Amino acid sequence: MNVWLLPLIAMAAVQAFVGLCLFAIPVIAPQAAPDLGVDPGLLGLYTAVVFTAAIPASLGAGGLIARWGAIRTCQACLLAAAGAALLSASALPVAFLLGALALGFAFGPETPASTQLLSRLTPPEKRPLVFSLRQTGNQFGGMAAGFAVPLLVLSFGWQASLMVVAGATAVLALALEPLARRHDGDDRAAPRPAGRGTLKRALDLVAGEPALRRLAMAVCAFSAMQLCLNGFLVSFAVTGLDWSLPLAGTALAVAQGAGLVGRVGWGLVATRWAPPRVILAGLGVAMSVAAALVAIATPGWPVPAFLAVCAAFGLSASGWNGLFVSEVARLAPPGRAGEATGGMLAIAYAGLVAGPALFSLLVAGGFGYSAGYLAAAAAALAGVAALVIPLPPAPTPDLSTAAEDTPCAR
Repeated sequence: MNVWLLPLIAMAAVQAFVGLCLFAIPVIAPQAAPDLGVDPGLLGLYTAVVFTAAIPASLGAGGLIARWGAIRTCQACLLAAAGAALLSASALPVAFLLGALALGFAFGPETPASTQLLSRLTPPEKRPLVFSLRQTGNQFGGMAAGFAVPLLVLSFGWQASLMVVAGATAVLALALEPLARRHDGDDRAAPRPAGRGTLKRALDLVAGEPALRRLAMAVCAFSAMQLCLNGFLVSFAVTGLDWSLPLAGTALAVAQGAGLVGRVGWGLVATRWAPPRVILAGLGVAMSVAAALVAIATPGWPVPAFLAVCAAFGLSASGWNGLFVSEVARLAPPGRAGEATGGMLAIAYAGLVAGPALFSLLVAGGFGYSAGYLAAAAAALAGVAALVIPLPPAPTPDLSTAAEDTPCAR
């Protein structure tokens, strides 16, 4: 058996359960909002808080991995996500906010940790496919939220549903212990100082490489789009299309299922036929078109037609992540894939903060969900521009001056 197969399955499961803890919030929003005393659209600010906390957590991921190992870091992320779900289940606004912060500290390090582990275990030629398969965990988490959480909500209430999600997430953290004992010794390095040095080093790594900077700008926009898809689709379908909660959850599950297909499919395409950067640019255009179609949807649309749009939306807006991670692993210096991923994600999370926050403000300001999706479409096109507009050529060194400065020329 390939040495990377079991760690791949484990890392996909980690992402699935951390994602489930996040995706459960927009699914329970129509039921939870009255108990919390807020408009369902304002729960998008929950996501903004999550990824505000994730920015410093992702920047510090390199130090955590060096001290604990990749899998122990993932176990800590799972326990933080379970705690976040329990805090949110309390129905206390302050605890809900604390849950968002805890979930942010779960999201920040889990992708850098898995990238560090899988980049070490996976041959370079297989990385686009392996990282795409790993990123399908996000889709499994979204599908579980779309299909299972509405049924739990209708049967037991939204608070009990979050408790079930928390319990399952904690069980997975315990189940990873054998893998941690097997692999984490190889991931630990000499302890690195925590704090500003660790955070600055991760950002400097991204800022110092033009290709990483351009990729970070694109992913910032694409991440905002993805969260606007996942965070508001259920509420839009319930309030804007007059759908029932289970049917609206099905729309999210369809989008996540299409994203699952996209992540694997785009990974195969990148492995065999086209460079990941070219595919990323094409997906940026596609997600912009899909978002515009969602924006113009009305209650008169046939259900299959809107579900088809949701599938196209998921195929593009949720299908790019594996290609992004494989590109970071390719561009990062040897042994620093986790650190580079942390720096990249810190920039990407800025989009995850700004996107849902702007969307929520547009909804609360009376502009509606359509305006939010159109704004997200414009942001995604800006991300495409960051990928395709050529960089200015590097200045040509003056060799004659350089020669005069060398010891041999003197």
